[in-house]
Amino acid sequence: MAGRMAEEKAITVCVRLRPLSRKEALGGAMQDHWKTDNNTIYQVDGSISFNFDRVFLNNESTENVYEEIAVPIIDSAMQGYNGTIFAYGQTASGKTYTMIGSKDDLGIIPRAIHDIFNKVKKFPDKEFLL
Repeated sequence: MAGRMAEEKAITVCVRLRPLSRKEALGGAMQDHWKTDNNTIYQVDGSISFNFDRVFLNNESTENVYEEIAVPIIDSAMQGYNGTIFAYGQTASGKTYTMIGSKDDLGIIPRAIHDIFNKVKKFPDKEFLL
């Protein structure tokens, strides 16, 4: 949406849950100990909980993550504001899949590049520095 700026918030922390691996699903360990509810991830016994601005469940698409999180940042950047999107997490947590994606399901980076260059084409008289 043209003209839409990212919220006036310095940092937004989101988590994307990946599907369980075959080994994890067979073992049942993670699903028995952790649950999610209203952007909170918590241990079933109630001993630990973590709150986030947004928790994307394992059935939510990369496109959904992109539209909700990246598009407002890209729109603001196109208006001259600095914006950063980065993935942080332990090995095998899904960072590469979310950021790069695959041939059939593009990640945030290729989607962003495509959208940015399409937006640049719409304003041939405006100068952009990428």
